[in-house]
Amino acid sequence: MAASNRRWTRLARLAWSRHGIGGWFLWGLLWPWSVSFRLLMELRNFLYDIRCLNARKLALPVVSVGNLTVGGTGKTPTSLWLAQNLRRRGLKAAILTRGYGGPSTGRRPARLDPETARGWLREPGGGPLDYGDEPVMLSALYGQTVGVGGDRHRVAMEFVREPGDFHLFLLDDGFQHRRVARDLDLLLLGSDCVGSVLPAGPFREPLHGLRRADILVVTGAHDRWRTLLRGRCDGARVFYASLEPRAVLTRTDEGLTELTLGTLAGTRVLVVSAVADPGSFYAMVRDCEATIVDTLEFADHHRYSEKDWREINRHRNGVDRIVTTEKDFVKLARFPFLSGRLLALRVQMSIDRPETLLDRITEVVGRARAK
Repeated sequence: MAASNRRWTRLARLAWSRHGIGGWFLWGLLWPWSVSFRLLMELRNFLYDIRCLNARKLALPVVSVGNLTVGGTGKTPTSLWLAQNLRRRGLKAAILTRGYGGPSTGRRPARLDPETARGWLREPGGGPLDYGDEPVMLSALYGQTVGVGGDRHRVAMEFVREPGDFHLFLLDDGFQHRRVARDLDLLLLGSDCVGSVLPAGPFREPLHGLRRADILVVTGAHDRWRTLLRGRCDGARVFYASLEPRAVLTRTDEGLTELTLGTLAGTRVLVVSAVADPGSFYAMVRDCEATIVDTLEFADHHRYSEKDWREINRHRNGVDRIVTTEKDFVKLARFPFLSGRLLALRVQMSIDRPETLLDRITEVVGRARAK
């Protein structure tokens, strides 16, 4: 299944890039479907804009974090950065997410608390498999309270019924989830700058959809976005950001332990990942002065099985450590790797003018709470 998903991902990227005859041929096959999808998205957004379709208000102010494209633009790291830094300002956020990769999320809402989520890291099932890797990562590794479910309005009701003294909701991957009203839309712009809408391209909606955003955070292709955004929007609401490695996480007999990036320097590593595009992850591992001997790639949000664990072990000869992402770590931690052998590269979002961005969000949240 993983090999099949990787094959479809490669074919999609070939069509989106329109590289060579094969790329143009695949793009041509997908283009009619892309036109239909674009028309449906345009109609849907128009109906929300004129309020024929209504967005439901939540009990707390809502800050949405989303993007225009499929694939990684840093939505989850940005939501985490906001939650941590708003907490520093006295605002406690609950993160609402669909929970990709968890089959139960479409059927019932769930509230993940850190103590419970940390206990799942040793269990053979449940947790990351049921609720999705990113929600469990946010809760177990970063102490965030996370609501998981396809209907974010129902998920929010879990926080209304239970105490917690929350001040706002962070709506992860919320830009196209217009059924929930928001007080501020933060839109991430990644490495994909131009292209068709799905399935002939990576865009979930046309580029002009960025006009709905209150704040734009560019996380990739900075120079190209500067050119594209010039004259389209007020530069004061555009911020530039990047993901940077900050530490490594491992499990020892004493529990979870954070080590410095120097732990990777001079080591030979096997990199295991289940992300949309692992290229930037490989680059960060190399920036830590590790030598990548081999890689194993799985489909985004892949649910690791014992068969996968055995495959990883077959590739570990000749390497010092196995390096993975944090969201993969919460799914792999239940398998019996040697103590300190499995490492997760910890990353953080670095944003220019961070206090200006936080001032803007704090002001909006304050006005919304005063209503």
